[in-house]
Amino acid sequence: MALDDEPRLGCGRSIDRIWTTVDQPPNAHEQTCGQCQAARSRLRSLREATQSLRESDVHNTDLKPRSGVKSSIMDVARAEIRRSRRILLASNGNGTTEISEQALSAVIRLAAAEVHGIHARRCRIEIASASSDSSAGDRPSGYPGLVGSHLVIGLRVAVAPDINIPRTVESLRQRIITAVPAGVGISAGTVNLTVEDLYDV
Repeated sequence: MALDDEPRLGCGRSIDRIWTTVDQPPNAHEQTCGQCQAARSRLRSLREATQSLRESDVHNTDLKPRSGVKSSIMDVARAEIRRSRRILLASNGNGTTEISEQALSAVIRLAAAEVHGIHARRCRIEIASASSDSSAGDRPSGYPGLVGSHLVIGLRVAVAPDINIPRTVESLRQRIITAVPAGVGISAGTVNLTVEDLYDV
């Protein structure tokens, strides 16, 4: 904020400055300035009123959020963050084509939904240096990868108790390896799967 834009009293003192020091003893100027003394008095009253309202709200059960509201807000925040992250799919003289992390995660979850006995949970997508890629041989041919890098997909799942876990998880991995390039035109890169729970059938 420019100096001339700051709200000031007639004596030239900044109201914001008085507000930030209202709990401190008045300085030499404020001890003799009627405008500063009046401003300090009004600002102290404002502070006391807002503090009283804040304390009242804390104990007002009508203002307490319903169960799950905080979780819902955080889900929206995380979705916005994921949506803001972009992965380059193609670039040429006519422009670029990108996909959001959220949309790519949806492709992966749809692939998981097609595998019997699997419930997809958290999906995390990273971009790693190609030098650390140990799965190049698993990639379907004919699809452009990320220049100088590749995807690392991490998916946590719950599985049915009556399935062969190693065989089903490997089936899921192959389904993702096929679905990602078929859906968005880039290699799935490294696919890390974690079984973290069983669910009731």
